[in-house]
Amino acid sequence: RTLYIDNHTINNKSMITFETIRNDGTKPTMKKLVDLKNIFARQLPKMPKEYIVRLVFDQKHESIVIKNENEKIFGGVCYCIFPISKMAEVVFLAISSDSQVKGYGTKLMNHLKTELQTRDIHFLMTCADNLATGYFKKQGFHKHILMDQNLWKGYLKDYEGSTLMECI
Repeated sequence: RTLYIDNHTINNKSMITFETIRNDGTKPTMKKLVDLKNIFARQLPKMPKEYIVRLVFDQKHESIVIKNENEKIFGGVCYCIFPISKMAEVVFLAISSDSQVKGYGTKLMNHLKTELQTRDIHFLMTCADNLATGYFKKQGFHKHILMDQNLWKGYLKDYEGSTLMECI
């Protein structure tokens, strides 16, 4: 189990923490994954709940949760690493509605990028829905895919109405 906690203060107002988790079958981790799954289900209403559950709890996927000073999870990102391709896929990313537009999504994405760089991952891919493409553009993603198609084709969870985006 990977456990990485990093403390950040935003505008000197509140302390946030990041924790990297993966389904290890323990009760504390399972509770965190349920909390994160509930945020994804609320914030991504078009995504089938069974699909969210399957991927968030899949042991090949990891998640980084963002917590407030009371240890309450209010957002996170679920991703899958493909080490041979030096690629990771952002599967789900969401911040609770009452904490949006405060910079937490950017902090979370920056934390994810830093974490992946330390693990020698060079490409970050996602299939963004129409509402998310603006967010991902602001985070350095683009629609012009530079990564060799042979390295990602068949690995990414593409779905109708999504746009494949990449960040190097």
